[in-house]
Amino acid sequence: MEGRLTGERLRPTGQPSHGAELAVLRIGDDLPRDQRPDRRHPPMLASMATRGSRTYQSTGLTAAVVDLIRVGSTGHGAGVRQLAARLLRDVPREVADAEGFRRAVHEAMSVRPSAGLRFAGGAIPTDTEGTHPLADVEPLPDGEGLVLEPDAQTELDEMVAERRHATELARAGAGMTRTVLLSGPPGVGKTLAARWLAQSVGLPLVTLDLASVVSSYLGTSGRNIRSVLDYAKTGECVLLLDEFDAIAKRRDDDADIGELKRIVNVILVELDRWPDTSLLVAATNHPQLLDPAVGRRFDRIVELGLPGREVRRAILDHLAHGASTSEPAVLDLVADVTNGSTGSDLTRLWSGALRRAVLHDTTVEEELLTQVMRSQPEASSERDELWAAVHLRLGWSHRRIAERAGVSHPTVGAAIRRVEARA
Repeated sequence: MEGRLTGERLRPTGQPSHGAELAVLRIGDDLPRDQRPDRRHPPMLASMATRGSRTYQSTGLTAAVVDLIRVGSTGHGAGVRQLAARLLRDVPREVADAEGFRRAVHEAMSVRPSAGLRFAGGAIPTDTEGTHPLADVEPLPDGEGLVLEPDAQTELDEMVAERRHATELARAGAGMTRTVLLSGPPGVGKTLAARWLAQSVGLPLVTLDLASVVSSYLGTSGRNIRSVLDYAKTGECVLLLDEFDAIAKRRDDDADIGELKRIVNVILVELDRWPDTSLLVAATNHPQLLDPAVGRRFDRIVELGLPGREVRRAILDHLAHGASTSEPAVLDLVADVTNGSTGSDLTRLWSGALRRAVLHDTTVEEELLTQVMRSQPEASSERDELWAAVHLRLGWSHRRIAERAGVSHPTVGAAIRRVEARA
């Protein structure tokens, strides 16, 4: 493994707000002014515009070493492993032998520690038996790849801007956003949005472990939730309460026991008391199940809907970043025909195509289109339109389409003629 450090001077690239328990490197702020991300980029693609400045391919080995030192000095092993995983994805340009570097990092990650290290902000609360932690802590959360519709992205951008103008807001008598509810169907990026917020404001992300918190012992669940909230308030952070509807259901639901109703009362009190030095983010797939009193306690409610065509195209572009793909027309076509898909669906689609490309020694584009074509309903107009688009826009022959779609080439030819007749 070879590599070298650049000769540029090491200096802190950004710190969390005063009182934070953990100093977090804000990648990209240490670049010269003419190389920093353009903050005026349209909101929808804000994360895409800053992507290059947040990767170690761009910031270099110097930033990677400083990140590892910062997190390692806190004694948080999981944080070091997160950074190592990021290095596997984005090998700095200074490393001459990228594959050797990846192998060495992977081997280092495979070593099992004799004892787990704890987060520097204090011992993470555990359940009654002391066997399961009630929260997970990410010192350097990674929100890379978040792409949202403009309205939702604007809301997130405003919350980040508030942290940069905390003094001016306080002087004007306007407080910062303390609590936000993210709602939307599964897979649209609610958890990733929380990570993006934490990364953007330079704070660790604390995530409530719902499975450990909700206990079968009477009275324990409420105490568990309060202990996590108290822990999160010991230092500045972003606290994520995922699957929020599971702990904040309507109190008029006769199917629930009294314990869950007491949990709602705990949540109501804590939402009112939450400090503006930190940010509480709740995420739910079912906002209609929430107790009305809980919903009114949030400073902001942000709806994350299914991605439109342009957002889907941007997600695919991010997934293809660094891959061997060189056919943007394929990504355009996939974005056109995946209406109703979530960001999670597209990520799963891309990952499957990437694996099959390696296993079958083909291209990612070939496998991507194969998956899309085979997912279409049989004898449907949607399938006909897709085959015609692949033939006309990409120049695939009837036989090639038939081979990939798993049908005969006369079937493909008949479908394309039906589309041409309707045109």
